[in-house]
Amino acid sequence: MLQAVAVEWFKLRRLRLFRASVLLGIALSLFWLAFALWMAQRGAPAVREQFVERLTFPGAYEQAFSLAASFGETFLAIVAATFVANEYSWGTWRLILPTGLPRWQALGAKLLALLAGTVVFVLATAFVPLSAAPLLAALWLDRPALVAPDMEEWLVAVLLLPVRTVGSLVAPVVLALALTVWTRSQSVAVGITIGLVLTEGVLAALLQGLGGWWAKIPRFFYLWNAEAIARTPAFGGAVPPGMPPLGQAVLVVLCWTLVLATLTVWWFEHRDIEVRSSS
Repeated sequence: MLQAVAVEWFKLRRLRLFRASVLLGIALSLFWLAFALWMAQRGAPAVREQFVERLTFPGAYEQAFSLAASFGETFLAIVAATFVANEYSWGTWRLILPTGLPRWQALGAKLLALLAGTVVFVLATAFVPLSAAPLLAALWLDRPALVAPDMEEWLVAVLLLPVRTVGSLVAPVVLALALTVWTRSQSVAVGITIGLVLTEGVLAALLQGLGGWWAKIPRFFYLWNAEAIARTPAFGGAVPPGMPPLGQAVLVVLCWTLVLATLTVWWFEHRDIEVRSSS
């Protein structure tokens, strides 16, 4: 199994789309950093203060991983769908499985490689705001490098926020992988996953506005609850309006992930490996 994971990780690192996604995450973080610095210097007083807080610690730490979670929802879903669909379009499943590797291990190795790729994407995207914060505080913003009155809370957030961010991105990765296995189509998997990323939050707000039992339906939304895991404030404060509490979000995401993983393995075990186009 470890050898299979190592092979899949090598294949993922060689995938141009994955490398392009990591570079794009870094580039978008740089763009956000330039925009935030401009707003911190040119915006209205209240706006300047908000952006200064996001550019200096501890706000920069939370902002860095928020950017990684936002960008990763779509980028990693596309990478996951492409990574699995290539096995169908290139016919490589027929080369891998006859070697004696169980199907569930072959699929599990791909998932573990994608999770490793998720960690790389998150750390690379978050590195830009994190590394820039001390320099900006000293040279441009006239702020101390770190304002953290509650060190215990700060240390807990430092440890848990990266884990929460990666955990929130498991949902689009698993969903894209499952849809690709079920449909053998990269375009279908990407379209459905990104469509749900863009619409679940809007649909949740509409249902909550209706009240009654309609407002309870969003509790079961997969990607909406995953987003809530990343958006819950790391240094205290109220949960954003309309978002579920962290404990509920984690439970829903965990249950959906287990269900999707189980159904995907069952489907993969009982279906022929056909060579089809990925689009």
